[in-house]
Amino acid sequence: MAYFATPLVVTGLTAQPLLTVLLLGVPPVALVLLALRRRAPVVVVVALGVLLFLSPGVTGVAAAMAASVARRHRRLADVVATLVWFVAARTGGLLVGPLAAPWNQASTIEWVISTGIITTTGLVGLVWRSQQAADTERANAVQARQEVEQERIARARLAEREAIAREMHDVLAHRISLVALHAGVLAHRTDLDPEQTRETAAVIRDNAKASLDELRMVLASLRDPDAEGVEPPQPTLDSLAVLVAERSEDQPVELEMAVDPTQVPAHTSRQLFRMVQEALTNARKHAPGAPTTVRVSGTPGEELEVVVRNGLTPLAMPDDTGSGLGLVGMAERAAGVGGRVSHRRTEDEFVVEITVPWRMEP
Repeated sequence: MAYFATPLVVTGLTAQPLLTVLLLGVPPVALVLLALRRRAPVVVVVALGVLLFLSPGVTGVAAAMAASVARRHRRLADVVATLVWFVAARTGGLLVGPLAAPWNQASTIEWVISTGIITTTGLVGLVWRSQQAADTERANAVQARQEVEQERIARARLAEREAIAREMHDVLAHRISLVALHAGVLAHRTDLDPEQTRETAAVIRDNAKASLDELRMVLASLRDPDAEGVEPPQPTLDSLAVLVAERSEDQPVELEMAVDPTQVPAHTSRQLFRMVQEALTNARKHAPGAPTTVRVSGTPGEELEVVVRNGLTPLAMPDDTGSGLGLVGMAERAAGVGGRVSHRRTEDEFVVEITVPWRMEP
């Protein structure tokens, strides 16, 4: 019988008061110490080791402390030292502690169970900490990628705004030169009849108003200092047929013009041309050879809509060059004229829809 009796069983059979106090009175003290594990972890570990030497009833509390140290302490040496200290305390308690008894098979089982619980919880704490660290690294990596992508999009938007400003620079210069020219006519010509004077003044008025409207729409006021030379006048929807003809050499493109492009305000017309140009470029890159249609429709005074559709070519080799931010630039241009851009992908085609207000010029 004694061969299979652990110190806990022997104490229960003999009912010794001191040993009963150690078994029943020490664990509550250990629980109080465990509550202080964050404020003084080293003191708690040492004290729990002493209590574990006195009583096997502290095994559960010691296991919880081992898990806490493994989760909260970065240094592996701290975790190993805690586990070694607890295992040594439990071993000493079985050999020479107050509840020690002749070592037998039951003592071996008790030692294996108690030290196994403590070691296992410590290892579980290490695994938990490693998992938390991996999750944190993944979250940081995702956040870093998002920040890089946001910065990339912001740079693309800024570049698009600068491009818009460069395009408008020459348009404004042309309008202002017309204002100066006709103002000079009024200043130096004294032989103009009233009708000619009114016509010249009307030209000055219209160009001055158009210049002010253009300036209100400028998204970036300065030209890139590295830009050289003067850009030619920017194309509008009038030039869309030429663009489609050029693109049709590489890819079948059909144009459906259901509006009079000359009625569209110049600034809006220029931005729409650039957006269609970008949409056709994307179609050529991602669906080379696929039929593409461009439809321009709308009602003056309400909205103007441009829809670009291109088929999908899964067997073709798409062109992956470029920044991949064409749709971002299109959205930036559309926002500059109070419009919006949407896109969707169906089973057999990719559709880009551009909607802008169609304000009538006086």
